[in-house]
Amino acid sequence: MQERALTGNIITEEQVFFGTLTFADKRISRMERQGEARADANWITPGFIDVHTHGIGPYGADCGEGALGMATFAPPTGLTGVCPTLSSDVPEKMVAFGRDVHELMKSPNPATTKILGIHYEGPFIDYDHRGGMAEALVRGADVEEAKRLLAAADGAIKLMTLSPELPGVEAIISMMVQAGVTVSMGHTGCSNDQKNAAVAVGVTQVCHLFDTFDGRIVYHGVSKPCLADVVLIDDRLQKEIICDGIHVPQELITLAHRAAGARHLIAITDSLAGAGLPTGATFPMEDGRQMFMSDVARLVDDPECIVGSCLTMDKVFKNLLTRFGFTPVEAAMMTATNPAKSCHEGHVRGSLKVGYLADIAVISPEFEVQETISEGNTIYAK
Repeated sequence: MQERALTGNIITEEQVFFGTLTFADKRISRMERQGEARADANWITPGFIDVHTHGIGPYGADCGEGALGMATFAPPTGLTGVCPTLSSDVPEKMVAFGRDVHELMKSPNPATTKILGIHYEGPFIDYDHRGGMAEALVRGADVEEAKRLLAAADGAIKLMTLSPELPGVEAIISMMVQAGVTVSMGHTGCSNDQKNAAVAVGVTQVCHLFDTFDGRIVYHGVSKPCLADVVLIDDRLQKEIICDGIHVPQELITLAHRAAGARHLIAITDSLAGAGLPTGATFPMEDGRQMFMSDVARLVDDPECIVGSCLTMDKVFKNLLTRFGFTPVEAAMMTATNPAKSCHEGHVRGSLKVGYLADIAVISPEFEVQETISEGNTIYAK
């Protein structure tokens, strides 16, 4: 393949500089520094990776067709890698989703965002912390069901979120880790001891920090640390965080930045189908209710009711830099480097390094995506 060069503000894991990045045969071949970053230059950042998204555009992560639709719609948002995320559902649907995505990954479409694997958010979720999941669809730890999910997906599962307090869940954690799955704790009210026990057998990640977490307890006037507190200061755990400023208020994002640091944070959208559609666009939910796209997804019949995120990763990148006080290096770490490691791709993608795959997002100074490049192939150009 002929070499191609991009010039702009190159964001590496250590620094930002104005220079030229060259790639050929799918991989980055050279990076040359030519001076300090310039205010009028494009950002050249690692392609964004979203490890927690339930939908984008008119497509949802409920079947193989939906996952492929997500990957087809996503390139204009700078997304080069995605883990379609299926919440707790009936066993047959979860098994079928695993088979479908496995087949898609066997024959990837080079013109779309790359499907890196599945994120199962459930089904082994504590009933009292199920959040928006239907009560009939969450269930206790079931080793046999976990085996069926692994067998059907045949290596396609990259993440699984579960509740550490469920009896017998340690066996599932161990099984998943042995199969190369990142296990994330979430939808949980577990104690610190239960959290530590889960980490001891392989949990390394936290699902949407601060959301579906119990708050701080005050006992006789004395504050006791809550789960979010102990998770924040546990460097063994990577923490997902929804970066819209609504699901997680700006003050808590600042707290996470200071307490955990960007190296331990993974920016996610946790988006629903409808994300990326114009503000005001309406979209049907699975239960028949209508939602509309605004700062978040809201119910048409009850606009105060938030039903999910309508973030896309280009908006996340902009928010991190313009609203939440992160540096460009930190923003690239949270939107690409850390999520790549989470889904076991950090050795080949997620950073701008010579020899790494040329997964690149070119972003204007006004934070508009100019080009998305996946493994050296342009999948979107403005």
